[in-house]
Amino acid sequence: MKDNKVFAIIKKVLWGIFLAVFGLVAVVTLWLAVDKFVLKSPVPSMFGYSALTVKTGSMAGTIEMGDMIIIHKEDDYKIGDVITYLHEGDKIPTTHRIININQNDGSFLTRGDANNTKDPEAVTEDIILGKMVKIYPKAGIFMSWVQTEGWMYIVACLAILGLGMFVINSDNQSVKESIADAPKDNLDVENNGEDSSNTETDTKINPEE
Repeated sequence: MKDNKVFAIIKKVLWGIFLAVFGLVAVVTLWLAVDKFVLKSPVPSMFGYSALTVKTGSMAGTIEMGDMIIIHKEDDYKIGDVITYLHEGDKIPTTHRIININQNDGSFLTRGDANNTKDPEAVTEDIILGKMVKIYPKAGIFMSWVQTEGWMYIVACLAILGLGMFVINSDNQSVKESIADAPKDNLDVENNGEDSSNTETDTKINPEE
């Protein structure tokens, strides 16, 4: 009986984890899809945060190829900030460091840490997607894999996990039904034993009478 209780607790924990992960993936996916296809955001974001994969080595020494960076939309930017921006007509955002601010129009001059010269075009605040707030080394490789074909494997794993939980739940239900039926049989046997004992007692008493 103790083993059955432990099994039931483990099942509930696993089922809870599955529902939490599945729910989180569903919510994030829906949110990003709306942000990209409905709101037409150049970079999908959640609560102002976006995750990007670094594809070039222009920021080598600070950010390496394959790293994943987290950017956040800020109200103010200063010299030294690493920002991500997207010039009109570009399809891929650029992430470089602010090296100076144009005092005339407030635009930003940028340069990659690994580059010898500044970027040819100034960056205006309206094209800045956010400031880099976190770096996850090499995590971008996994993100790129997920964005291409990895999502299929993740969905498959969730489906297998869900099926496994369903099977476990079904087996556990069968065990419960077996346990529920078992005491009834034992009770009948015990009752029969008691009746037999009483009969023997009566038989012993009658001769004395």
